[in-house]
Amino acid sequence: MRIMDYAILLKNCYAHQQETPLPKLVRWNALGGIGMILNVDGSSIGNPGPLGYGGLIRNAYGAWVHGFFGNLGVTDILHAKLMAINNGLLLAWELNITDLWCYSDSVTTIKLLNEPVDEWHHYATIITNIRIF
Repeated sequence: MRIMDYAILLKNCYAHQQETPLPKLVRWNALGGIGMILNVDGSSIGNPGPLGYGGLIRNAYGAWVHGFFGNLGVTDILHAKLMAINNGLLLAWELNITDLWCYSDSVTTIKLLNEPVDEWHHYATIITNIRIF
């Protein structure tokens, strides 16, 4: 490749740069007096891969009440998200919390909990346990 060809190629690489999007400020919103709030999430390095989960319970004004976390070894992210909800609900039960809102960023997990699930589903037992609450 000639130097001039390289220069043109380099120029064209930067000619159509898209603007960097502005950061979007995000914050947690309290319910303002309507029950306790359970926020949960799971995280993995790969899917499947080593993963963990955790969550926290806040009161309706946003004050921290209790938190939890766990490690499941190597599995898939859906398992982590379901275990976060399951263990968060268990913690709420142990703390005698009866008015609880649960938030998860996983549409797949929420759909799985709200729709009929085959009894042979890999996570049917966990899903059933969550539904009992």
